[in-house]
Amino acid sequence: MVQTTSVINACDISLWLDDDANTLQDISGSSNQIDMNFDLDLGTFQSFQSRWPKRLECGKDAQFTLQVAYSTTADEAFDILKQWYFATPAGERTINIFMPDKNVGSDKFSGEVRIKNLSWTATGGEADPILVTATLLPSGEIAHTTAAT
Repeated sequence: MVQTTSVINACDISLWLDDDANTLQDISGSSNQIDMNFDLDLGTFQSFQSRWPKRLECGKDAQFTLQVAYSTTADEAFDILKQWYFATPAGERTINIFMPDKNVGSDKFSGEVRIKNLSWTATGGEADPILVTATLLPSGEIAHTTAAT
């Protein structure tokens, strides 16, 4: 097989999230990691005289774990996540993830999500920025399409 020439890296991923006014904001500039997990719910059965199980599938699920910089500027990733978490009720927000970038033809993952948690550790005497982790879970379908605009 010929070696691929179409691999990508994460340098130009474009990450968009609704703010508290339900306006999609580009939070790429204050984010540096996203972990995307997609799962199928599987059930297992095995009959008499069978050594190998069979599996059926039913539902789907996903989880998005973001890493963002703890910043003090309004409308950056941490501000949007912080305002969302402390809102009552927190509610659903739209997420759009474009890979490798936000150009036509890129993979686009989108859907409504709810914020599950925010976490960070602050260490005195450390010059590195404080990084915040946020876990987002879908509320409904996560769509995979190709960016058209």
